[in-house]
Amino acid sequence: MNKKLLTWFLAAGIAVIFVATGLHAGTEVPDTITMDYNQYKKRSKKPPKFKVLEFTHKKHNEDYKISCGSCHHDKDNKPLDLKMGDNVQKCVECHTKLAKDKKKKKDIMVLENAMHGNCIDCHKDINIKAGDPKGRKGPAPTSCGKCHVSTKKKK
Repeated sequence: MNKKLLTWFLAAGIAVIFVATGLHAGTEVPDTITMDYNQYKKRSKKPPKFKVLEFTHKKHNEDYKISCGSCHHDKDNKPLDLKMGDNVQKCVECHTKLAKDKKKKKDIMVLENAMHGNCIDCHKDINIKAGDPKGRKGPAPTSCGKCHVSTKKKK
């Protein structure tokens, strides 16, 4: 076999390995997702008030039967039709603003606003369906301390 043909086969083999690795990378979904973004810095120099939030992905998907499209959406906020194993971007990949603007405090492109809006709105809907007209009390937590664990030691 000549060297040129052998080089092409070798290059094709390496390409197949990279593609297969890329396809496999999208299939693993952790049971718990740590909402820790290295780029995200708190707006003060004080130590954080809360520990990093851990989102129970598996519990929300399997136990609560929440579809992937309930949280994951496209640029027009339409639910994505995802299946287990699909490659999904992290929130911070689209919601790239990491600090709030004083003039646009509710800007959905701010990561914190996007995550809070997604979680709290869903939890309020669940509580409304459970009988609370305002959606604040019920099986799904809507207050900060129910999801965010304080870093202060309890006495």
